[in-house]
Amino acid sequence: MVLRFRTLTFLLFLMMLSGFLSVFALNAYHSTNQILKNETLASLSQSAAAIRYELNTHLQLIDQELNSLVTSHELQQEMEQHAEVTLRQLIMGNEHSTSMHRYQFIVLSSLDNSQCYLIKSRLINIGSQICQQVYNAYSEAASQGWNAFRNGGQVLLAKDYLVTNAEQKVIGRMIGGIKLSGNSLLLNQLVNRAVVDLSSAQLMFSGVAISEYLSPKPAPIEESTTWLDDNELEKYTDNLNVYGDGLVIELSASALSINSLAKQFMKLLVSGALIGLLVSAAVAAFLSAALDKQLQKLMLYIRDLVENGKGLGWQQGAIQEFNHIGEEIDLIVNELFARRFELKGSHVKLERTLQEKRAILHQLMRSQEQERSHLAQELHDELGQLLTAVRVETVLLEHKIPLESTALEHSAKIKQLVSDMYATVYDRIMSLRPVELDDLGLNQSIQQIPTLSSLRQMGVAVALAIDEVNMPQGTDIHLYRIVQEALTNIMKHSLATEVSVSLYADEEAIVLSIIDNGQGLDASEDSAPGHKGYGLLGIKERCEYIGAKLTITSGDDGVNLRVVLPFVADE
Repeated sequence: MVLRFRTLTFLLFLMMLSGFLSVFALNAYHSTNQILKNETLASLSQSAAAIRYELNTHLQLIDQELNSLVTSHELQQEMEQHAEVTLRQLIMGNEHSTSMHRYQFIVLSSLDNSQCYLIKSRLINIGSQICQQVYNAYSEAASQGWNAFRNGGQVLLAKDYLVTNAEQKVIGRMIGGIKLSGNSLLLNQLVNRAVVDLSSAQLMFSGVAISEYLSPKPAPIEESTTWLDDNELEKYTDNLNVYGDGLVIELSASALSINSLAKQFMKLLVSGALIGLLVSAAVAAFLSAALDKQLQKLMLYIRDLVENGKGLGWQQGAIQEFNHIGEEIDLIVNELFARRFELKGSHVKLERTLQEKRAILHQLMRSQEQERSHLAQELHDELGQLLTAVRVETVLLEHKIPLESTALEHSAKIKQLVSDMYATVYDRIMSLRPVELDDLGLNQSIQQIPTLSSLRQMGVAVALAIDEVNMPQGTDIHLYRIVQEALTNIMKHSLATEVSVSLYADEEAIVLSIIDNGQGLDASEDSAPGHKGYGLLGIKERCEYIGAKLTITSGDDGVNLRVVLPFVADE
């Protein structure tokens, strides 16, 4: 089945947008319960922190009141005089007193525990009314700071202070605090600081509820939504063990607000999904139509460029990206045409420059060989003749010297020096222009290269396999120079112990091969001209000049230099 681009893009856009919408909706649906629970637990955690802060503030105020009381002279005097009635009036006030105290009970004990007074508010029951029992119960749980302890069936929270007289002598101990069990007033005061509505709160000690708060707000009439397990999320427990081991507060959030939020979220999710689906269809239709129109326009423009070689320019459309593509195509086409003409001109200039460079190089090589030949000829004709004349004159001089004269020894030395000089001049002539090359050919000339003798003197085993080859005109000197330069490089740099030189001709080409077992070429020699690099560069230029193919392979086992000179058909 073949689909139009417009239909295909519409379906793709619709499927993509619907897929994103479905994934979002399903993820939101399945995550709502956990999200609501996490948010509620976070709010309960903040509420627990607020309750701890409120309780700590309340205890700090009680601590200030008790510190003020324990440092009063009246308390010290009445305690020394054992005036229980006066102490009770001083601490809790009389029946008609309007003063309000945050502390709810105080235990006063003499230093030797012989006197003990329990003074408490008339409105609370703190369990056992025996002062010494309360004192002992607190002492068993006492640690630095506020301590929660059980006194009979009641749980109290207290802190102790030392009572001193005017001479700063300790005369007794005062324990003061509040009642925790059944203290709904205190729990209501703490719960009012919560940051979320609570359905209930319990203050527990050693796993037993000692005070409970129930929300006065009515419970929701309707059942909770299906994505909440029940009307209440799991409870949150916070340790208050800073006031004693086993003291915790347990909070439960109200399900009323959570259910309301869940229902609103569900309505929003359903309506949003339907609206999103309709919008997705409209957007997909619009995008597919716009893309199809611009694509058709772009295809016609490209076809015009292909057929005519150059278009009239891209006409702006509704989609900016297609406009950019069209503009880029215009720029590319114009740039290609400009570069095409530039490349043609550059190619012509480069080809001309390359030809000129080759012509100059070839002329330099011809001039170099001509100069060498001329210099060799002059050395041979002039210096060689002079040395020969010196030798002849020395021989004539010997005939005139008496046989017993010592001058004959000097004459013999002069003849030897002349012979050495002639041999040196001959070597220089051979290096400039081998005489055998013109008379005997390339075969004999290679065998007479002076570097071969030097290699043999250095202990290098030299193997020669030089065949008689009919050389194309003007190529023999270049092959000779290639062998000469290669042997010089081997002698100077290779550290080889074996060298082989072969020259032969097959049906298609003349092949020159020079092999050594030395240390190989440095990887940088071919790319960076410099001492050894110039020798190889000269070899490459000569091979290019005569039209030969040069191959150099190098490794740990040495270097293999191979020159292949094809036969020209006309020749």
